[in-house]
Parts: sequence; C-alpha cells; structure tokens
Amino acid sequence: MQKGRKSILQHVQEILAGQKYNGVAVLYNHKTRKHTFVPGCNIVSNAGDTHYAQKACGESPTNAFLKLYLAQGAAPVTPAKTDTYATFTTVIAASEKALTVDYPMTADPDSDNTGAGVDIITWLFEYTGGDGNWADITHCFISIASASGTDPILNSFKFSAAWDKDGDTSAKVFINHTVNGIA
Repeated sequence: MQKGRKSILQHVQEILAGQKYNGVAVLYNHKTRKHTFVPGCNIVSNAGDTHYAQKACGESPTNAFLKLYLAQGAAPVTPAKTDTYATFTTVIAASEKALTVDYPMTADPDSDNTGAGVDIITWLFEYTGGDGNWADITHCFISIASASGTDPILNSFKFSAAWDKDGDTSAKVFINHTVNGIA
C-alpha cells in the first residue's frame, strides 16, 4: 500500500466509527425545540448505477426513483449493491414519502445537510409532524412509487442508531451520493 493511501479496511472502519457517513436524518421536536442528527451509511444499488448512467447520457431512466421508504429491523446489516425492496424485512406501512421539490441536486445549500458538495448528488425527503408515528426506524431506501416485492431500489441506507418519529417531530432525510470517477 502506498504511503498516505487508506486500505478498504480503514475506510470500512471509518464508516463504522462514524467518520464517513453519507446521509443523515435531521429530527426536530416542535415541543422541546431540540434538533437530533442521526447519520447513516448508504450505497448506490446496481439499479441505482444504471439510473445514474442513463441520466448522465440524457436517456429516460428505466426506473423512476421518486419515493423514500422507512424500514425497521436488522436487515441489511451492511447495505449492499444487490439489495432490493425485498431485502428489507419490515418496511413501515404508510412511511413512503415523495421526493422534495427541486431535488436531487448538487451543492445542496441546506445547512442541515453536512454531507453536501459540488460533486455530491443530494436527495431530500421531508416528513411533517402529521406524517406518522413510527418507532425504531433503522433503515431507508429510495424506490419507485408503490414499490413492493422485489422492486429495484436506488440505494440501501442504514442509520447509525434507531430513531422514532412521532406527531411532535418533523424529519428531513438527506441521502448523499458522491460522484467518484473511476477509470
């Protein structure tokens, strides 16, 4: 290994240690006025790679990835390129949320998105207090409208800790994908 370069193991250790999160849920409790940040790690799926390639070439994407779905449970322990809707053992009923207007975008100006950048594609999904009461949210993914079964997903995302969404809490979920050119 060259001096100054990190091994894959070092990158994985940084991710697990919380140094390389590429997404965050920003929770705001309207009663206590407290902000809570729950970072997480995600990976673009194989279907997501195809989506980004088609968009870059000006083609109509095979899949219209428009909604975020929240999930509970231990699967997947580590997000994987091959994940699909079926990977998630417990998708939370009625948790799907449409993409926020003007997203995805690069160089996201929202100060809550600590992972934004000029070569980072940001997706944002916003939940109001009235959007639901859900406990123990551990995962999320972006998929097509009315997704189910083995439908494709854009990404697989695991939060660093489980979080709850109640009627007093609004939430913004930022998902960031860094565009890294690979020769």
